[in-house]
Amino acid sequence: MKALRYLNPNVLKTEEIDPPECNQGEAVLRVHAAGICGTDMAILAGKHPRAEPPLVMGHEFAGEIVEMLPVDADSDLTVGDKVTAYPLLVCGNCWACRSGFSHVCRDLKLIGIDQDGAFAEYVKVPLDLLLKVPDTLTFDQGALIEPLAVGVHAIAMAQKPDWQTAIVMGCGPIGLIVAWCLQYTGIETILVSDINSHRLKRAQKLNLQVFNSTEGNLGDRVADLTNAEGADILFECAGSDSSAMQMCDLVRPRGKIIMVSVHKDPHAVDLRAISFKEITMIGTRVYTRDDYRKALEMIVDFPYKDLISHNVSLEKGPDGFDLMGNPDDVCKVLIKME
Repeated sequence: MKALRYLNPNVLKTEEIDPPECNQGEAVLRVHAAGICGTDMAILAGKHPRAEPPLVMGHEFAGEIVEMLPVDADSDLTVGDKVTAYPLLVCGNCWACRSGFSHVCRDLKLIGIDQDGAFAEYVKVPLDLLLKVPDTLTFDQGALIEPLAVGVHAIAMAQKPDWQTAIVMGCGPIGLIVAWCLQYTGIETILVSDINSHRLKRAQKLNLQVFNSTEGNLGDRVADLTNAEGADILFECAGSDSSAMQMCDLVRPRGKIIMVSVHKDPHAVDLRAISFKEITMIGTRVYTRDDYRKALEMIVDFPYKDLISHNVSLEKGPDGFDLMGNPDDVCKVLIKME
């Protein structure tokens, strides 16, 4: 089969490899669509601590079952089903797994990072990780359930009480998804900030208030928006040192900061402001199975076409990564197998 493989830092190649072998309790899918994620970009740059070449990346995907070997006869899945995958691989034994928080398993692994993923014509997945996608949905929608689940999880971790004003720092695909999830929950005042005018234009298409941080002071804009009180809640989706340093200034006393981005390096944070204002800061990592099921329900309403900026073929997969590396008017890039 054809597969796009990470061979060395900054080296990708579409080549012929053996198709996956279906074992007991697994299914082989014919992949239709797979999204390129920021994590995939980090892998290609050689900056992911676990991903080792040669590797087929791809953990955001949808396809159809072409072969399966269920452990018992009670499986509700069958060959031909349209599916997506909950891509987390967990140990099942640590405190997190035993306590119902397997998404933060101490030995957490992912399809497409720790084993071959979906940038290929076929991928194998444990049957218990598959979710059936309704026939009314497209494969593109199925491939976006994974990033949508990140936003769903961030909102769930924030435990919405009576928010009126929310700030989203960072307007990449995840920032846009988080902002849309806030809209979905009924928050009326949402301000999205970024330094990229192209991304902010995409946010405006979703009827979001936007602020370009290169053109003024975000703190002043938030003060104007909140009568100088500060936002009720802030979602940090930028992953930059400047956002880490500024975020405490933007929330009110007893406000919340939800860390959605994964900071690759240690960044300075105003810890005194956290103490003086009694700010609650919450970390988030991937999603639970419940978040994934909720995302599958919400994808029906999600404006997915506004998120997808480019489609590339498997053969042109390296071009998709090049596009992601140049964020001007690029949002979500899908690799399409047809």
